[in-house]
Amino acid sequence: MTWILAGAVLVTAGALGAGRAAWRWREPHWAYALACGAPLLSLGVFLLLLFGLASKAALIALCLGGAALGTPGWRRIPHWTRPPWITLVFAPFVVLYAVNALAPPVQPDAVTYHLGLVAEWLRLHGFAARIGFYEMLPLGLETLFAPAVAVGGYSSASVFHFFLLCATVPLLWRIGTQLGLQRETAAGASALYALSPIVGMSGTAAYNDAAGVFFTVAVFALLLEDWREPGTHWLAYAGLAAGFCYAVKITGLHVVIVALAWILWKRRWRGAAVFLTAALVSILPWMLRDLLLTGNPVAPLGNNWFPNDAFHAATENSLSSYLRDYGASWRQLPWSIAVDGVALQGLIGPIFLLLPLALFAWKKPAGRAVLAAAAVLTLPWTQNVGARFIMPALAFYALALAMVLPRQLLAVVVLLHAFSAWPAVMNTYTNQWAWRLKGLPWEAAFRVQSEDSYLTANLYEYSFLKKAAQHLKPNEPLLDLYGLPYAYLPTAPLGPLPSAAFDNIAGALDLAAGRLPEQLYSMQCDWPQQFVRAVRIRMENPFPAAWSISEAGLLRDGRAVKISRDWFLRSWPEQGDAWLAVDGNRASRWQSWSRSKAGMTWELRFDRPVPLDGMWAMMANVDSNRVVAMYVQRMDRQWKKVSDRAVMQAPANRMYRRSAILFAKNSGYRWIAVRIGPGGRGSVGESFLASPDVWGVELVDRVESIGLFRIR
Repeated sequence: MTWILAGAVLVTAGALGAGRAAWRWREPHWAYALACGAPLLSLGVFLLLLFGLASKAALIALCLGGAALGTPGWRRIPHWTRPPWITLVFAPFVVLYAVNALAPPVQPDAVTYHLGLVAEWLRLHGFAARIGFYEMLPLGLETLFAPAVAVGGYSSASVFHFFLLCATVPLLWRIGTQLGLQRETAAGASALYALSPIVGMSGTAAYNDAAGVFFTVAVFALLLEDWREPGTHWLAYAGLAAGFCYAVKITGLHVVIVALAWILWKRRWRGAAVFLTAALVSILPWMLRDLLLTGNPVAPLGNNWFPNDAFHAATENSLSSYLRDYGASWRQLPWSIAVDGVALQGLIGPIFLLLPLALFAWKKPAGRAVLAAAAVLTLPWTQNVGARFIMPALAFYALALAMVLPRQLLAVVVLLHAFSAWPAVMNTYTNQWAWRLKGLPWEAAFRVQSEDSYLTANLYEYSFLKKAAQHLKPNEPLLDLYGLPYAYLPTAPLGPLPSAAFDNIAGALDLAAGRLPEQLYSMQCDWPQQFVRAVRIRMENPFPAAWSISEAGLLRDGRAVKISRDWFLRSWPEQGDAWLAVDGNRASRWQSWSRSKAGMTWELRFDRPVPLDGMWAMMANVDSNRVVAMYVQRMDRQWKKVSDRAVMQAPANRMYRRSAILFAKNSGYRWIAVRIGPGGRGSVGESFLASPDVWGVELVDRVESIGLFRIR
């Protein structure tokens, strides 16, 4: 446990010291120094990772250097008079939260990308070359996890995140002071926020939600300081914290935009420039990385605005559609998020059913400021209604609710909130599958119970991971069709969230494993031999499904013409996948990934005119040349339609299972982890298991419903 705490303290001290230096050792509150130092320390780690220098020694040295910067002029943490009942409320939860933070991580996102990518960075001493969904997210907090994990293991990252949750409480007190609120009001608001079940769950795991709230609250507090005593320096520090909101979580860009709009509305032109410059310290590194690797500065999202070859807009849209409601109706959301806790993956607590009362805070100027902040921070939640994503707004809703309750009633409400948020009490009213803290795993926290024993009992996939780790080499490519907690593997896989590479491989496997073979139609057209500059296949009329070309070819004297690497491929949409129509594999394909529209094209352009007298294409479910047409570009650069007399044939149906596996293998993957049975891509796993020779795979290990297959 000593090393766990050492790792978390090291990063905290490094960030605090860097922040104090940025404030020139005159910060009005230590939490401001932490909020401004963390972005600077994160930038240092980012640069080490970028240049492949992020060894354990380098990360420790960076943190120690930051801590050393904070030593001059150190002052005692100012004492803040607290109402006695607030200590009584917080004390048991500090113990509950600390014990859960110290336990080995088992929470879903923590043991996938939050820690899995950090582990990969530490193995490689830098970023991996793989382009995936999580890899392209801004990972500012994970850069701070890296030194903590290097020193104390995964639990150090959880403890550091818990420290940021704790630091949010005095920041809320500071805001209360700035707004002229009574100490009981600010203390009650901090308790309403910090003791919320979703805050306790996320804030004690190696997630990033509580960190996002800390930096958001810091921005609000610094803007209040500027409002009370205008000065450009406040805006510079607010910009540092706001930019890191984006680095912590991509939705944090909203904080930057809203804060900048506020400053511009005040006609503080110089202040706006200073704020934006400071914010870019944390924003630019991640945006430039995404832009250079994918062509999309906000990858893996925003692909409709920035079309690129690394991600499909259609699969992003499908994911976004689900995240907007998680399968629940808007009428169900209040009860789901306050009490039930299953549909939205967590709960904020039944006491927040009183939130409509917070609207009465609008009567006061301070209340209007708080409610305005809460409202704008709620907007990103409408795009992902998971309980964790309401946390930034929740801190301000808690403050507004506390402002309208009389002092004695507020104390009662806070005590009821604390009582209802205790794990044993939650067992009596919330769903048993709700994502929440469920006890005090003190034996695991203090390592009385071994990590292996705790993980085996609390992480369903852990037994499989132990077996799989015996077969996988460090950083060996793995295709993940399951969603493994790969922090406990020696490699980070591709999948299961969307990227173009994953979509194409998984899509080929899904089709090959289907219950019925896909109906492919061959369309061939011939013309008198002539030199042509390019050929094009065009969607002439809308089609009620995605359009795909499984394979295409050219003919001369009735014989196939070999595709040259010197030729140019174009398509709209999904330019980056155009090559899949000429890769010689009928299981892979170029496809539109969305409902077909007239004008969609696939085109092959030659480096010099080529003599041709025919072409063909295999397409799914397209049985008429009225839907799709073929064109050639003649020597005069005019396009001529050549498919009026095209011959449509339906060859014998095949499922192309061996071809699908060959596509995965040629993409660099020899290992596939997949569910076997109902759910997810379980049909692929079942087909692997039933017909391994047909596919060309072999089962290497299986634990219950998870299988590891090797491609032969």
